[in-house]
Amino acid sequence: MREPAEPSWRQVMATTLSLWLSRRRLRLGLGRLRSWRWPTPHLSRRTTRGLRLAVLLLALTAVSLTALRLTSTSTRAARSSSSGRSQPVRVRQAPTDGAAAAVRTQAAAWVAGQVGSDEIIACDPVMCAALQAQGVAAGRLLPVEPTTTSLPNADMIVASPSIRSHFGAELGGDYAPRLLASFGSGAGLIDVRVAFPGGVAAYNSALAADYAARKGAGAQLLRSRRIMVSPQGASELKAGAVDTRLLVMLAALASLEPLRVVTFGDPSPGVAVPAAEPPLREVTITSADSRGGAAGLAQVLAMVRAQRPPYQPASAAIVESAAGQAELLIEFAAPSPLGLLTGGT
Repeated sequence: MREPAEPSWRQVMATTLSLWLSRRRLRLGLGRLRSWRWPTPHLSRRTTRGLRLAVLLLALTAVSLTALRLTSTSTRAARSSSSGRSQPVRVRQAPTDGAAAAVRTQAAAWVAGQVGSDEIIACDPVMCAALQAQGVAAGRLLPVEPTTTSLPNADMIVASPSIRSHFGAELGGDYAPRLLASFGSGAGLIDVRVAFPGGVAAYNSALAADYAARKGAGAQLLRSRRIMVSPQGASELKAGAVDTRLLVMLAALASLEPLRVVTFGDPSPGVAVPAAEPPLREVTITSADSRGGAAGLAQVLAMVRAQRPPYQPASAAIVESAAGQAELLIEFAAPSPLGLLTGGT
């Protein structure tokens, strides 16, 4: 006997919206998505509530079908303009040895390709020049001159040897405790660090809460009958090593099409970077339904592209695997936000 056909994604999203509106006066929550198993009572209610709300936001965005890309008029850009620069910054390219230049180019290329385009970056003049050479807009850069006595109000800092020697422990303590990536070694080491309000103590607290939430949400995904995960992917989900934005995205996308997670990716470079602290920001998925294929992934891709920040990925495209199978590749920009499931910053 033929099984009943799965409802279309429009029906699923419309039903989700209807249920949410009807229950809004009673409580803020999300009803069960069809065929989705929510966690058992031993998981954190706060994590569960956060994941449900995040999936709801994705559903509402898909219903509206708005693929508007927000322009960078945020307070971050305002900080850049308020620094008094109306023209692109002019930086000096100092003569350096080949090894240092190679490390600097490697770090600049990674920042240009992986960091979100609205992040304001502090850097020394030579590093700023390398970033501009890789395509980073000059308006996003805040040069740290040798005479600078305090670090600028940026989102992140590329801590070259000159900056590390000038500011010392202040970099990883009061200003930028999040180590995102590192390049080179020894005296030539270049760190890419993310600023966090409140310094290292506030960051450690927020990271612990976010890590626990990621582990709980990963356990939820592994219980879903609509998501198949490879053994390695399952280990990464259990370990809390997957970006929250990917966890929420997968939960929502599974309501459209049964999915198979091929692999997670985009580890941060550098042996000094703590494992899972910058979580994996990329996923490759394919249809778990033999009737799906490229056509099924096309509607999934449409929903992915309809999202708005923070759930709008840096890139999303259907590619062909070495075996000739259609796969959907989704990648989010760095840094991974903390507190999406816990209500933090």
